[in-house]
Amino acid sequence: MKEIPFLKVIISEKEHFILSADQAVYSCVKSGDFALFDDYIHEDYKKIYQENLVRADNTWFPLLIMSDTGNTFFCARAMRKIIKDVDSIQIILVKNEDLFDQHDYLSEAVNTLKAQLELYDDVFFDYNPNAQTVILANTQATNLDAGIYSIEEIEAMLCQKLSQKDQEKLRSFITQVKTKAGRFTTRIEANLLNDDPEIFASMLEANYIFYANQKEHVVGHIHLEHKRGKVHTTSLKRDSLTGLLEKSDITRIAKERIDDRRLVGTTLAIIDIDFFKRVNDTFGHQYGDKVIKIIADIIAEEVRNSGVAGRFGGDEFLVVFNNIQDEEELRAHFRRIYRNVWDAFSDVKTDEKKPLSLSIGTATFSKDADNYEDLFMLADHCLYIAKEKGRNRYIIYTPEKHGSLQQIQQQEANKKILDDRGDSSYGDVIVKMFNVVLHGEGATVEGLMDEFVNRFGLQRISLIVGTPFKHRYTASTVEATEKGSPDVLLGVLNSDIKEKYLAGRDFVVVNKIDTLPPQAGAVKEFLKEIGVLSYILMRFNDRNGNECFLIISSLGKYVQWNELHFKYYRAFTDLLSYIKLD
Repeated sequence: MKEIPFLKVIISEKEHFILSADQAVYSCVKSGDFALFDDYIHEDYKKIYQENLVRADNTWFPLLIMSDTGNTFFCARAMRKIIKDVDSIQIILVKNEDLFDQHDYLSEAVNTLKAQLELYDDVFFDYNPNAQTVILANTQATNLDAGIYSIEEIEAMLCQKLSQKDQEKLRSFITQVKTKAGRFTTRIEANLLNDDPEIFASMLEANYIFYANQKEHVVGHIHLEHKRGKVHTTSLKRDSLTGLLEKSDITRIAKERIDDRRLVGTTLAIIDIDFFKRVNDTFGHQYGDKVIKIIADIIAEEVRNSGVAGRFGGDEFLVVFNNIQDEEELRAHFRRIYRNVWDAFSDVKTDEKKPLSLSIGTATFSKDADNYEDLFMLADHCLYIAKEKGRNRYIIYTPEKHGSLQQIQQQEANKKILDDRGDSSYGDVIVKMFNVVLHGEGATVEGLMDEFVNRFGLQRISLIVGTPFKHRYTASTVEATEKGSPDVLLGVLNSDIKEKYLAGRDFVVVNKIDTLPPQAGAVKEFLKEIGVLSYILMRFNDRNGNECFLIISSLGKYVQWNELHFKYYRAFTDLLSYIKLD
């Protein structure tokens, strides 16, 4: 890391003659000793300069110094010194441009380290001995909330499920934290962070840090040990473009907080980029991806330890705030997000020369609704109102303004067709698709598959058509780097191995590919190579009687498939059977 050059100049206290200075100061002012330092201070800054020389309390203040080569902005501070029996003032100078460069460097370093830490489920903490407070971070995969706590609150939270013996171990660790005992480690044979049965122990490690200006901290982490003995990397899946959580994980976290843990103050905020399609149409999809990435960064930076953010699909995000106590706290979050988006895109015009903007709808548990589904519906309803009112605004749910929960539920039940956001039941989606295929026109297999994978929140579906079998189309909501050739899979389907594996079945559910039988070895290796860990395979015949397969895949994580959705998956293959697919 490049060090910031701190320049020093000593002046006489009364006349402000330069008594001595670093060479870089002389290069700037083009003068030697016993010149008046005041002569090089810009007129606009002389008042604040004189005030700080009088105080000389080592407080930073802005300064503009003139020279033959131009003016230079500095941050400066002054303090009294007695040098060789002369009453003097020492002035420390730092160039603003050096501070900005260092800020950019540190911001990049912090973001890099943060991204590395997020690769694991470890919870990180920072203890401030002076304030007696602990900052918890990276808690998304745990039953803890990120935030600032007293050391006593941390002890109480972690001791809840421990035996007496383990409580004593934990309290001993916390005592070491309080006494700043250097570097130390404690192992507790229990899962301190969540309810994962695969975790059998927790490792607590901490280290003492001494900063400048007599500041002390103790930093550390809580690491989970896995039964299989392997490194327990994060179970959370992140969107490849934005780094935010994927839809499935942000939804699961929200449901756990609301439906399972009943954490009052949990707030859902649905954020939508206004007229985003016009951004893509005007500037191209590559620029559109850049917009999504920057806005995701703005949201993540604002949320930080106050909650967790995810990409809900396309240009839409879901934020789960941990503990909103009042409406003003929520408004402050949204105002900062709006201001930062304005700063980032003030020159990007999307509609009628208006700059790029956001619409937000939000609702809070449990004052607005007592379950996730209803709370999401209220937040979504508020998003709809924000759009109806002209976009570029946030709407916080208020029953007196927006209608009661029961009234909004009835409005949703009365909807007969999909709205512009595609909110309908799974059954309605399938019925609409059937109606388009059987009674409409313009439907394509590709369009139907894209619609299906998005509406059902699936990662990927692939269509294989025979005979001989060939790949027809793949629809996906995630980016995947496929290293394997599909010829391996097609080769298996076009061989005798296919029937040995299927054994007459038309609907095969695999939650873990490790459970595949030996005769499926080639398929197993191929699927592992391209990242497929769970899948559903369905066999059907198209309109011309050709044998076909639809494969629903989960990439990078094992999935316990929802049996309640199987009827919809079968219905989709029934729909495809009305179409000539080869």
